[in-house]
Amino acid sequence: MIWNLSGLLLILLLLILAVSRWKIHPFLALLLAALSLGLFMGLGGANTVDVLLTGFGNTLKWIGVVVILGAFIGEVLHETGGALRISKAVVKRTGPKKLPWAMGVTGYLVSIPVFVDVAYIVLQPVTEALAGRSKRPVLVLGLALAAGLTVSHTLIPPTPGPLAVASLLNADIGRLILINGAVAIFAMAGGILWATYFCKNAWLDYDRKLEIHRAEALEEDLVADRKQMVLLDLLPIIVPIVLMAVGTGLKGGSQGSVGELLSLISTPMVAVLIGAGIAWLQFRSAKEKGGGNRLVEQAIVKSALVIMITGAGGAFGFVIRESGIQNSLADYFATMPFLGFLLPFLVAAVLTTATGSVTVSLIGAASIVGPMVANMSYSPEMIAALIGCGSFCVFHANSSFFWLLNRLHEVPVPILYQTFTTQSLVMGLSGLLGVFILQLFGVS
Repeated sequence: MIWNLSGLLLILLLLILAVSRWKIHPFLALLLAALSLGLFMGLGGANTVDVLLTGFGNTLKWIGVVVILGAFIGEVLHETGGALRISKAVVKRTGPKKLPWAMGVTGYLVSIPVFVDVAYIVLQPVTEALAGRSKRPVLVLGLALAAGLTVSHTLIPPTPGPLAVASLLNADIGRLILINGAVAIFAMAGGILWATYFCKNAWLDYDRKLEIHRAEALEEDLVADRKQMVLLDLLPIIVPIVLMAVGTGLKGGSQGSVGELLSLISTPMVAVLIGAGIAWLQFRSAKEKGGGNRLVEQAIVKSALVIMITGAGGAFGFVIRESGIQNSLADYFATMPFLGFLLPFLVAAVLTTATGSVTVSLIGAASIVGPMVANMSYSPEMIAALIGCGSFCVFHANSSFFWLLNRLHEVPVPILYQTFTTQSLVMGLSGLLGVFILQLFGVS
């Protein structure tokens, strides 16, 4: 157990050094780390390659096409000035000072029905336009959005992780939603405050590019002086989110041809494809007819690197999970019930740090702690909240979202460790503070 964990920590350290110190491309570094880990853990050469490719394919299966379609929507919103009009309306309603909170709440609501990575990709053009208009680093608003997205994904049913935790702990769903909902506010507030105050000077070279694009788009928009409703600009973003939400709400409840149709159009790929179709029609009505294919090609070119690195990150995480390190950790923590109140939090934190997957962390921690629930002096719902808080700690190089931020905003790896990784720790501790406060008020 100790030998396996030491090997994992060594490979993670070498991965961090390879990308940040030795300047090896993340795609190659992640593949080499995955191969090394598989061989070290005794998976065997051929099996390690097979597991790596399976993880790579599984990641791309969910995100590859969606990234390209989302990038196309972003290209259209940039080309037509839609992103600027949306950002102008948001700034007018919320004011520049409240923008991070508006982004956090948006992420909180959107991520209940929508996969985190997909939601962030769809909202990327608006995030960048708002950053330019409010004259803030894109990381401030991006991380505020990420805080809201990850909080609901980790703590609020009907997302799969919290539902699985409720089932494994035999928790009451209604009470779990109330407790986790309160804890989520603390976790999200911690993440937004971190992004607002500790990332306010995290300027990137990418921010300069956004400023140039914004100046060009503003000039075009002043010349065209279009009076298009902001709601129309939002349609390519809102429609996919609504479709995916409807699919989540009707899952298993609608049969026949109507049910099959709803099941089809609510899948992330088809939902975002419909949004891209709306964006295409908007572009054709606002611009020359022959330019749509150019934007598609731009989206493919810009997305290729994002897709490949995200796939490599997913492959590395999959090798970690297939190596069985979480089972070794389970056996280890099962011998330490004396940790009591903090045990669920610590188990989940170790699993997230080791595997890079919130879902694996939630399910793994609940499976480990589940048999101990009857002997603990806390309700299953409070234990679920502790597991959720631990699952934030911490996101780093084995998380696919880490590399998504790296590519979408061209964020250097050291800066991601200083901002995104630290934010995840702050969110976990903020949620833990929320659990302590609930306890002080008699919730157990």
